[in-house]
Amino acid sequence: MEHPAFEEAGQEPGLEIWTIDKFEPVPIPRKMYGKFYNGDSYIVLKTSGDSSSTLSYDIHFWLGSQSTQDEKGAAAILTITLDDKLGGKAVHHREVQGHETSKFMRYFQPAIRYLEGGNDSGFNEVETNAGAEKRLLKLSGCENMRIEEVPPEASSLTQDHCFILEVDHDIFVLLPDGAKATQRRKIISVANTLRDDYHNGRASIEIIDEFSSDDDYSAFFEALGDGCKDDLVADESSDTYSRSSVSAVYLYKVLLGDEIDLLEINKPFKQSQLTSEDIFILDTPCSGIYIWLGKDLDPDVRKTYNDIAQQYLDIKGYPSWVPITRVSEDMESSVFKQYFHRWDTATTTIRSVKDIAAEIDAGYFSGDADDVEAVARYIGKSAVARGYMPGGDGVFTLYRAGEEPEDITDQETAKLYTSEVYVAKYQYKNDNDEDLTVAYLWLGKDASSDDIEAGIHLLDSIEEESEGPVIHVKLPQGKENKHFLTLFKGNLIILCGDKENEYKCQNFSGSYDDDGIRLFKVEGTKLGEDMRAMQVEERSDNLEIDDVFILETPDVVYLWNGKDSSEKEQEAAKNFASLLFEEKEVTEVNQGDEPDEFWEVLGGAPEEKDSSWKQAASRRANVPPSLSSVTLRANGKLRFEELEEFSQTDLSDDGAFILDTGEELYLWLGKNTPQRVKQARLKIITDYIEDDGLERTAESAVVVTLRQGGEPQTFKNLFTEWDDEYFEKQTSYEDMKNETKAANSK
Repeated sequence: MEHPAFEEAGQEPGLEIWTIDKFEPVPIPRKMYGKFYNGDSYIVLKTSGDSSSTLSYDIHFWLGSQSTQDEKGAAAILTITLDDKLGGKAVHHREVQGHETSKFMRYFQPAIRYLEGGNDSGFNEVETNAGAEKRLLKLSGCENMRIEEVPPEASSLTQDHCFILEVDHDIFVLLPDGAKATQRRKIISVANTLRDDYHNGRASIEIIDEFSSDDDYSAFFEALGDGCKDDLVADESSDTYSRSSVSAVYLYKVLLGDEIDLLEINKPFKQSQLTSEDIFILDTPCSGIYIWLGKDLDPDVRKTYNDIAQQYLDIKGYPSWVPITRVSEDMESSVFKQYFHRWDTATTTIRSVKDIAAEIDAGYFSGDADDVEAVARYIGKSAVARGYMPGGDGVFTLYRAGEEPEDITDQETAKLYTSEVYVAKYQYKNDNDEDLTVAYLWLGKDASSDDIEAGIHLLDSIEEESEGPVIHVKLPQGKENKHFLTLFKGNLIILCGDKENEYKCQNFSGSYDDDGIRLFKVEGTKLGEDMRAMQVEERSDNLEIDDVFILETPDVVYLWNGKDSSEKEQEAAKNFASLLFEEKEVTEVNQGDEPDEFWEVLGGAPEEKDSSWKQAASRRANVPPSLSSVTLRANGKLRFEELEEFSQTDLSDDGAFILDTGEELYLWLGKNTPQRVKQARLKIITDYIEDDGLERTAESAVVVTLRQGGEPQTFKNLFTEWDDEYFEKQTSYEDMKNETKAANSK
């Protein structure tokens, strides 16, 4: 059924909103965008792109807390009708008042506002405190801000939220201790809007913050008519809900009947498990519930997806506000894809391998996982593709972390041991002749917690002693980035062994003293620059078709060349053999020409798997960069808010933010970030990662910690625009307060 209200929908980029009135969509005026009556349901269409051939659609149906069941059902049905009008290309999102997704919240700045009432009241707002001369507004969140009216009494106040109290023509703004600069600016903007829109510009605004006197606080509570400053308590509310595992991800095939049944799919999840004639549900800890519809699914069944999703919530015992997103086959979002082990996407643009690799190598983000896999061998599979490439001739210092840090820079051969922690410091000057430092914390896979802690303390001391900004990079073994490798000029060797045993030769089976067998993998892209040899377990199935391996035996050393290995890696292997084995005979063998002894020492030839052997492609998370703000509440708990379509303007000079590229995590700290937040940086990373449901851990993630003013170009490139003078040009909070106060007298 067609609806005239949808006739021109989705013709050009932008936002369109309809409310549901008597089961019909009714467009609302633009001045009401961002204001939602809690007694109504709405449909919000976001059209993105540049032209009719590239337009994409997100449809959100928003359900007010007091909306009737009929209105909610009509919103879901009309969402399908609108999608049909758009050719079935839209992603559907169910939004519930108070629990909206970050994507939805970002449409409405500086804040979304809830109003009492709805269509049944003729769009007349029903005030919580009808007939009274005051009202209290609670502002939740920072980047994604909600405004809702609450009872004007002290019990409504918390230490963690901002509040606006309107009494006659007086507007009081109550800011919590530690409110971020971004939050303060938004609150003042909201207060000024209230003065202009509801008081004809004649109200007086008083801002109360941690710098205010006791008299100022007394004035607020006197106007409220209840309570005092000491009554403020920490907010213990939470948007979490009961799951059998807080970090698990589940995939189910839906079996249809009078009641749905669920067939659980085991990990690792693969794209091939999704069949075109069926429905699947992906249950994630952070992104909510996805309901996936195959392209050959019966059209009548397709229209019932919201009912199926609700049945799933009931079966699991989840609250009704859990976010639900509907995705159709071939229209999956990158966020959906990230939970799958592999996702094959048709590549429409043909680019040379070297062009793609050069772009990645220079530090630019490539969101196409297929591109990355195509150049996996070219850039070195286990090396982090992006990295820092500071210019100039810097000063390199290498320390072994421990109770007493040891400077080992002048060692003849660069050897890192898997049982230890190292700190590599690189000091250089940038193009503006400013002193900068990159400090890498390298963690061997068998390193002790004491050595890791010692390495962190060493990083802190380097920062204290440095004159300019310091970038911290945590590199777990096997995740070394391009610049770190170049510091060793192509001679880096990673070995088993430990100080306690005087670094004598060891192997993975603990049998080196008896059999003299070790195996090394050699990889890299440029001789004398990023080559490395890494000791691996002595097994034949570790051999890879596109690498070179060094096999040590008691009498001879074999250089094994995979049939797709590069000549540069083969040359590097000869160099590493000369560094490791001075007195043993070296024999070069190509794949397919191995002598019997070669296979005997490795436990036999590998089982036939496929024509390419084990060829392991470099797999990066199939997700574009995302930015999340970090708030450390008064009760010590952390809160993360994801920002959709982020920009530099989302960063605040007193805040902490995580930019997540899937491969690396950047923890950005503003120059005025409170010390207690800086001290919690390890907890921030751990809490952020542990519940995201992805195949990574706080120990295995590459983490870059950087300060405002010391951002590398690789970080800046993740933003659409970057202005090095942005923070200097911002209006300060004090200036905003003074401007607001000056306007009171007008």
